[in-house]
Amino acid sequence: MGDGDWIESSEGDLDPDLTEEAGYADWDPPRHRAWGVLLLRLAMAIVLIALLGSVVLAAVR
Repeated sequence: MGDGDWIESSEGDLDPDLTEEAGYADWDPPRHRAWGVLLLRLAMAIVLIALLGSVVLAAVR
């Protein structure tokens, strides 16, 4: 079978019947990953406040 014999599917990447059998249809990411985003945003806010606070203190002095 050569490369010219390949037929590209127009039905999409995953067969719906197979995804239902495998359990991928109703998959949701684990909830513990939400903490990572929250902690990252909190850390960025603290760093931003520290940077802006140091600039304000330098300008006041």
